[in-house]
Amino acid sequence: MKAYEKLGAFYLGKEYDMAARQRKDDLVLYDAKDLNTHAVIIGMTGSGKTGLGIALLEEALIDNIPIIA
Repeated sequence: MKAYEKLGAFYLGKEYDMAARQRKDDLVLYDAKDLNTHAVIIGMTGSGKTGLGIALLEEALIDNIPIIA
């Protein structure tokens, strides 16, 4: 089983090297144990806030974590 397919590990994408302007092979995973009761996503227009929010919601649903949005 791949690391991002385990319950409790939210797969958010891959790391990006800003200097080289290319995507790395390292995964960005978020541990579900670090979730709190509230969250906020802040960023500039076009920075990917909606995409990140959708990814977090999808990963939570996969792990059967209840959501009120």
